[in-house]
Amino acid sequence: MRTSEERISELHRRMTVMEKNRNRNRYRIISTAVSAACLAVTVIMAIVFAQLPVQAVSPGIGGASASSFVDHTVLGYILVALIAFCLGALVTVFCFRMKKHAEEKEKDARTL
Repeated sequence: MRTSEERISELHRRMTVMEKNRNRNRYRIISTAVSAACLAVTVIMAIVFAQLPVQAVSPGIGGASASSFVDHTVLGYILVALIAFCLGALVTVFCFRMKKHAEEKEKDARTL
């Protein structure tokens, strides 16, 4: 039979494990939601970017515009910047998730 102190310590240990699992699941849900949102915004902006009218640059202009849009140069730059930002955020979240997973795996290996 266990003593009351052993029962209480086992209860605290179980509560700690449950809290860690709850926090881990919450982190996974949040990071997955952020990844999905970044990916969705990137895809939507890429579709919007593809739908804008493209006009060929006339030889008289000299091709000084770095955007693929002659009439919408600012809009083109903004869309490219937003797509790059969303992709960067997506890669950053992915790297943090990989790092966290590796740390958890290493921590679990040490405790066993």
